[in-house]
Amino acid sequence: MKKILFLLVLLSGISFAQGNNNGLGLWLSNYGWGFDLKHLNNNNTVWDIYLGGGLGFSSRGWTSIGLDAGYYFVNNAIKADASAGRFPLHWGPNIGFGYWSSGSKANRDGHLLIAPNVALGISWFVPTSFKWDVSLELFPGLRIQRNSWENSQGKDESDMTFGLGVDFRLLFHAYLF
Repeated sequence: MKKILFLLVLLSGISFAQGNNNGLGLWLSNYGWGFDLKHLNNNNTVWDIYLGGGLGFSSRGWTSIGLDAGYYFVNNAIKADASAGRFPLHWGPNIGFGYWSSGSKANRDGHLLIAPNVALGISWFVPTSFKWDVSLELFPGLRIQRNSWENSQGKDESDMTFGLGVDFRLLFHAYLF
């Protein structure tokens, strides 16, 4: 897992001389869990790369992986006493990709998902000497999914589905670099 996080940092092209604007995080959602890298560009924008979605590989034939990214605009509309911390709102485009499969090789079914979304969120930057935040995000958007499976006669079948959905995530970030 350290190698994956290190690769995300290298690919992001972040300047480490900027201070503690880069947060490593853990997220939980209605469809799984994972890790993310959040970068505070300035007081007006943020980008986030999420890895997970039930990340796992199993000897029972189950696999799952997801990756999504977003670029968000920040608004500090909620004014609070500095001792309570900051509560910025954020929104912007997000796109996710996911793959999961289950079953043995003879009965495997697979799913591929593309989800263009709009992220809507609020963060709480906790007023401590160590910089960290807790965020809640909603992701209303489109779901494009391809399902494939083997039918009872042994032939491969597949279908495409389109729909609307709303996902949510609870995130915890520690700004370490």
